[in-house]
Amino acid sequence: MSFTEKIYRDEDVSMDILNGQTIAIIGYGSQGKAQANNLRDSNVKVIIGAGPKWRYPDWENAEKDGFEVMSIADAVKQADIVHILLQDPAQPAAYYESIHEHLREGQTLSFAHGFAILYGTIQPPENVDVILFVPNGPGPVVRQKYLEGSGIYGAVSVDQDYSGKAKEKALAIAKGVGSTRVGTVYLSFQKETEGDNFEEQVLYGGTIHLMRAIYEIMSENGYPKSFAYAKAIRSIRSIIDDIDEVGIEEYLTKRASRTCEFAVRTSGPRVINYDEIKKIFEETERGEFAKNWLVEFNHGMPVLNRLRRTWKDSDMEEVGKEWRAKFGMS
Repeated sequence: MSFTEKIYRDEDVSMDILNGQTIAIIGYGSQGKAQANNLRDSNVKVIIGAGPKWRYPDWENAEKDGFEVMSIADAVKQADIVHILLQDPAQPAAYYESIHEHLREGQTLSFAHGFAILYGTIQPPENVDVILFVPNGPGPVVRQKYLEGSGIYGAVSVDQDYSGKAKEKALAIAKGVGSTRVGTVYLSFQKETEGDNFEEQVLYGGTIHLMRAIYEIMSENGYPKSFAYAKAIRSIRSIIDDIDEVGIEEYLTKRASRTCEFAVRTSGPRVINYDEIKKIFEETERGEFAKNWLVEFNHGMPVLNRLRRTWKDSDMEEVGKEWRAKFGMS
């Protein structure tokens, strides 16, 4: 079986469409820093649009890295492509305060996640291109892979093609950031957004809570806390790179022990609640996760802040600090 989707690589994409163009990166956090630096190293003109210097660290951080920094509104006025890399719930306020009224015909509005467009919290004018490019990895990894001569698998999308060249622009940005070095696919704003939301809830959420469950159960049953912590956290680190390199079955049959293989194949399915996973998928596609997150954010994140406080003071986190100090991260 082969992939049916088109995979775009460096040889499939030209960056000529970005010649003479200025890209304004809006927000200089993890992704903003990585993508801005990668694009600049790919000979693209990049400026940074940041919130007030007295309130956010973006301005000072971008200046330290040698970028021209200005207000978001001024960056939009100077740019041909406006690439928004702010947190999803923060985007609408910034957009309507500093971006919308300054957009001009033929500009390109670009995102790294389709949340605001899919759920309608941002509604751009009809006379601009609306595109998406997202590398499938955190900002520091996006930067490091680029510096190593590699890249992070990415995705592009077009929601509005006013110029007739929106897809070319999205792919050129992907190439500039380094994603077409390893492969970039095209998909809809909906698939990118809800696929990402689903992954974060089930894969990240499930994995982290499995780690906590392992630690708590082992600790409660008399295991040394340092040993329980190592089993809950460090053990999974040792297999992820192998699985990514050769695949699950190759890992299980040729790199894992036979005891490990038997445990994975027979007990692993008991841990997974497929009905709940399907339920989360359906809720995500109905927009329920998006609605709940927007409500939470707009109310000052009371649930999230309470959960942060709860887990910050947990026994596992305290043991983790001591464990890392004693055993290091190598």
